[in-house]
Amino acid sequence: MHKLIIAEKTGTPSVFAKKLSLSRSQLYNELDMIKELDAPLKYCKKRESYYYETSFELIVNFSLKTIKDDELKEIFGGSNFRPILLDGTLISLL
Repeated sequence: MHKLIIAEKTGTPSVFAKKLSLSRSQLYNELDMIKELDAPLKYCKKRESYYYETSFELIVNFSLKTIKDDELKEIFGGSNFRPILLDGTLISLL
């Protein structure tokens, strides 16, 4: 997602959502999250692309906690947790 925005090659919201295998409403939710992080995200109808109006710095802090298998099953209803980043990258916690 981020690379497409930087390159200004997102396409229309429908096209962008399709590139990311998201529905349009899911795309808008993701874009709202980016905007909430104070990213200067804009859309140009003429170029049909999202872009960053200015450069910006994003500092992300997070923490991880190791949980046992029985806790995992309780939290996720027996399914395995496969976290995916905003750009579609699947990450492994192993």
